[in-house]
Formats: sequence, C-alpha cells, structure tokens
Amino acid sequence: MKKFLKKIINSFIKWHYRECVTFIGENHKLYYSTKIHKTQDSEIVLHSNTRIHGLISCRFGGKVEMGPWSQLGPGSKILCSNSVSVGAYTAIAQNVTICDNNNHPVDPEFRRKMRLTPEGHEMRSWHYAENKPIVIGENVWVGENVRICKGVTIGDNSVIGACSVVTKDVPSNAIAAGNPARIVKTDIHLRKY
Repeated sequence: MKKFLKKIINSFIKWHYRECVTFIGENHKLYYSTKIHKTQDSEIVLHSNTRIHGLISCRFGGKVEMGPWSQLGPGSKILCSNSVSVGAYTAIAQNVTICDNNNHPVDPEFRRKMRLTPEGHEMRSWHYAENKPIVIGENVWVGENVRICKGVTIGDNSVIGACSVVTKDVPSNAIAAGNPARIVKTDIHLRKY
C-alpha cells in the first residue's frame, strides 16, 4: 500500500511540474521537498531515473540538465542563469549549492542603487550578475555542504569532499577537498567487484 501511495504522490508532483520541466525517458522521482522554479525563457531537462529532493531555480535563459540516474539531495539547490549540466550517475548529497552566477553584481555603486529599489525589482535579479556555465561529469560524488561556483568543470568519476568550496576545475578521476577545494588525490579507479 505504501509503495502504491508513493507512486501516486510522485505522479501528482510530476504532473504539477509538467509545464516547467522536460521529462525525457521514465521513472523520474520528485518528492514533497522538490521545488522547481523557472522563467519562461529557461529550460530544465531531467533524464530517466533522476531523483530530485532539492531546489532547481533557472532564470534568464539558463538551462539545467540532469543526466540519467543522477540525484539532487535534500536541501540542495541548483541556481542557474547560464548553464548547469550534471552527468549520468552523479550523486549530489544534502545541502549542496551549485550556482553559476554571483547572485548580485560586484560593482559597489550598482549594489547601493539596487538596495534602494523595491523587493522584486529587476535590478535585484541575477540578470546583472556575472555568470559562467558549470559542468559536472558522469559518476561524480558531491559530498554534503559543498558549494560549486560559476565556471567550474568537474571531470568524470571525481569526488568532492564534504564542506568544500569548488572555485576551480577538477580533473577526471580525482578527489578534491577543502576551502578552496584542492586536488588531494588523482588517478582514482573503480574497484572490480
């Protein structure tokens, strides 16, 4: 009975987001904690068997694409105004922030003027913040409380240690950790089971 109810609830949540998400394939899992926001000129694509527990917010023509069997953990968020690509089999743990923009302009005069505008004014939008695409490869593990900053590429099979702040590219088959994240191990390979 529980399994049946979960299936019904997932179908309802998926139906709720049908206007703002392109679902490719089947068996997408969305939960009560799932939140998806996008502007009309933006695109969110979820491939087969993706699991979304957290928030995806996509604006100003941005595109978020999550590959097959990928996961966005509870409390995690993708904030996109350019492009965020997550490869197949990639797992993003809890409370991770992936943001391809600065959220606000760096120019101090602009920020001062922005503060004088009413809540919701266009000057307060990500539109004026510097942005660069983020690419997270296939089979990547992103640990809890990580922040991935704009312009970063993380190679296939890599691991990002908990509480890391990723400001630079991480090569494939590597482990990165720290604030700012540094490569702590390279040439990691899968064990044969």
